[in-house]
Amino acid sequence: MREALKSRALDIGQRYRGRFAEYDLNNEMIHGNYYEDRLGKDITLQMAQWVRQGDPKAVLYLNDYDILTGVRLDDYVRHIRTLLDQGVPIGGIGVQGHLHGDTFDPKALRNALEKLAEFKLPIRVTEFNMPGQRSRFYKDRNLRLTDAEEKAKAQDLVDYYRICFAEPRVEGILMWGFWEGANWIPASSLYRRDWTPLPAATAYRELVFSQWWTRWRGRTGAQGRCEVRAFYGKYCITAGAKELVVDLQKTADSKVVSLR
Repeated sequence: MREALKSRALDIGQRYRGRFAEYDLNNEMIHGNYYEDRLGKDITLQMAQWVRQGDPKAVLYLNDYDILTGVRLDDYVRHIRTLLDQGVPIGGIGVQGHLHGDTFDPKALRNALEKLAEFKLPIRVTEFNMPGQRSRFYKDRNLRLTDAEEKAKAQDLVDYYRICFAEPRVEGILMWGFWEGANWIPASSLYRRDWTPLPAATAYRELVFSQWWTRWRGRTGAQGRCEVRAFYGKYCITAGAKELVVDLQKTADSKVVSLR
């Protein structure tokens, strides 16, 4: 088994070297670590080392569920600390976002993200659905939300995203489905099967592409300067006939751009 794992890890690392932004190396292992039970406590470290042999720049993530609800948060913290103490090159922490019910507990979400942020590693919310796996819509996939429930879902989605966005270590949210035609919890979709947008789709676009999207037009001062507060990201700056593309990243509090 060890040799099979090694061959697989080397193959994946070599095949996708420079092509995968991030790998899910250690998935749902606090719920049953099959390989560690059979091959010893250092097998995760060995897996990481083998992948890194094939792809030295591989970013290796952990991923698990029932963390953002607070149910298995302490277990996950211990698991992460154990792997770090062993020297496992963890590149980020994944936390699944669908173990809540019809709605979610904002306090539990904030608390979990704050605790995980103490590791000073990137955090990604994975497998996000609203409503979630503990809702009645998971048990009966044919159920549909009422108009009032669709509006409440849209607000829950915005609230969830805002809480995650407010934690600097969170680098993204991966939806586990957004179209009713291919979503394990159809009621959590942003679009109907015929691609009719639901209130959640409108709320998502308004939040991400309006509120979290910086657009500015104006004039410079007497010295030919202007200062603009902006969200991190890539911008196209135009002044007269001159145009420049700049990337404002988290590592820089500010960026000076000259179009002279």
